[in-house]
Amino acid sequence: MATDETTTATTRPKRERSARYPGVPLAESVELCKYIDGHGLDGLTADDIAKALGYKNIKTNTFSARLSAARQFGLLALKDEGYALTGLARSILHPVDPDDLPRLHRQALLEPPLYAELVNRLAEKRVPEPAILANVLYHSHNIIASAKQSAADAFLESARFAGALGEDLIFRPQGPPAATPAPADPTPPVVATAPAAAPGGRERPRERGDEVRLDLRLWDGDEGKVIRLRAPASITRASFDRFLQAFHLLVRVEGPGGGRGEAIDGEAIDGEAIDA
Repeated sequence: MATDETTTATTRPKRERSARYPGVPLAESVELCKYIDGHGLDGLTADDIAKALGYKNIKTNTFSARLSAARQFGLLALKDEGYALTGLARSILHPVDPDDLPRLHRQALLEPPLYAELVNRLAEKRVPEPAILANVLYHSHNIIASAKQSAADAFLESARFAGALGEDLIFRPQGPPAATPAPADPTPPVVATAPAAAPGGRERPRERGDEVRLDLRLWDGDEGKVIRLRAPASITRASFDRFLQAFHLLVRVEGPGGGRGEAIDGEAIDGEAIDA
């Protein structure tokens, strides 16, 4: 009989053990730290923290998973027999610059050894769907079958919370790419001064002395230069042609199509090429 009992004890299958992984997402670990900080539990034992949270037994799977995950994310540290908030946890709970929180969350995201391995595998790549990711954890990261899905879900939720996983499902451990500023209008504004209007908003009839003033800011290679023009409000076609010819004679046009006696940039001005 004793032999049978011994045989049964030795042939009983061993419990399958999994590689370490955060059992709850990063957001829940941050909330645990907020509770510890707000209720004066910093540095107390696991038993004290469990009782404050309403757990009767510190070996409860839910409490153990929360405490373990907070340690893996680098938010809690075991000191003597108590659990103390780390510098990273304090920076997240009491940020000097709230805009720095996403970076701090991503820092915590990269703390668990499993997640550091996933960074090497998935950085800047599209993350597979949860079921496939769970199988990756099972085959490549020693997560047991009964835990693979919860481990995958916790990773995905943590990555989204830290801003490392967006709607495009690309895993960016350093955060989303900076927004590209809208291109500036390549055509600079033309500032023109028209003849003054008569009282009542009606345009004043042009008189002999009326002038038009034009300030044209140039662009590209001529950026910073301005063409300033004062001209009568109306001139004849012959005068306009003489003006264009004089302009082309006095101003050297550089680049393709430039030079005296050619259309500027290979195009006609006002529908006609300029001949000196």
